[in-house]
Amino acid sequence: MSSAEGLSVKLQQQAPIPLSVQFTCQAGETLALVGPSGSGKTTILRCIAGLARPRAGQIECAGVSWLDSTRNLALNAQQRRVGMVFQSYALFPHLSALDNIMIALGHLPARQRPARARELLLRVHLDGLAHRFPAQLSGGQQQRIALARALAREPSV
Repeated sequence: MSSAEGLSVKLQQQAPIPLSVQFTCQAGETLALVGPSGSGKTTILRCIAGLARPRAGQIECAGVSWLDSTRNLALNAQQRRVGMVFQSYALFPHLSALDNIMIALGHLPARQRPARARELLLRVHLDGLAHRFPAQLSGGQQQRIALARALAREPSV
């Protein structure tokens, strides 16, 4: 399995969701997981992100092993640079759009976070809505806030 520039995934398990998948995605390449409901698409994404652990498999990103069941190696989710937008967006209802994005900017000095969050709001065309709360945003706007938050960590995947 070689992923010097991209992502390489090989997963096997029988339960709770039967999986047998192997693919490689080069850096900059777009890959789509398609299949019927219940086929394991979200489980695969959760395994890549480190939110679920398969019974057996390997995941490498840019030459770094994130998971190798033969060596009992599994980096936790915080150690993987993955940007993920959840199906429910997982926005914090008590935080403004700006604050929801700043949550993901913990890797930056505190003084730089507001400016970077505003740049991300501009990138998703929501710069005028920084102080609105999720309940004050449309579903599409909430989705773009979640996308900006995922991009804030400058993910590898």
